[in-house]
Amino acid sequence: MNILHISDIHFRREYETSEGGYKGMLAKMQSPLIPLEKYLHQLQQRTTLDLVIISGDLTEDGEVEDYRYLKNWLQEALGETEMIVTLGNHDIKENFWAGWFGEKASEKPYNQVVMYPEFTVISFDNSSYGYADGIVDEQQLQWLAEVLEEYKEQPIILVTHHHLLSQQSNMPKWPGTERFLALIEPYDIRCILNGHTHHFFMDEINGIPYFTVASMSFVGENVGDGLVRFEERYGYNLYCVEQGRITHQTTENFISGHVLKTLDMR
Repeated sequence: MNILHISDIHFRREYETSEGGYKGMLAKMQSPLIPLEKYLHQLQQRTTLDLVIISGDLTEDGEVEDYRYLKNWLQEALGETEMIVTLGNHDIKENFWAGWFGEKASEKPYNQVVMYPEFTVISFDNSSYGYADGIVDEQQLQWLAEVLEEYKEQPIILVTHHHLLSQQSNMPKWPGTERFLALIEPYDIRCILNGHTHHFFMDEINGIPYFTVASMSFVGENVGDGLVRFEERYGYNLYCVEQGRITHQTTENFISGHVLKTLDMR
């Protein structure tokens, strides 16, 4: 089974017109759907995609219509390929529920459990709009505990938005990491997938293969004295899963060379 992992699309149908700051950086960026369409087409020409996982920040503070448009675009681009998503700190839950599903706006988390013959994917929402580092409440952790117990007979692939290792980024790791790791320790977790940092990273965490995928929008590089250089850069991970275990992993990172802005982030 081939699983494509992408993250941090930060999509908006229209980015706010601005000259300065973070919004000014976004205003200089092309639509992330342009490179995403290109790389999806390239992949589909050379391999079969069985599942696409998107680990959060679907939109950049998206409106209801942004979610509706993005979902329709992805479904058309992916055809019959199944899609699993989680939310990031730039995703507004009320707008997501209304736009993605056409349901009543709600602040409830979006979790997903999808069972396959050889493994189960659990997409766990550890994000909250306005909290850059991620946050969850006790009810969310209880949900995860119950789901892990329910699917304990199968290998599990876990998906979150926020990263769990402090050494991989200058951005703080998710504050709930220690409780999360203690919670999953008794179970057969085959890998953990996430995004958020916009940089590719791979390691093991308590013996579990751990993958952070690059963004499908932009990346920030620290250049010193609080300055961050933002540029368009895109990437994805491709995993081959056999008998519930990742047997092969490839990473593609595409460097456009297009610098958007250098900002003082202090």
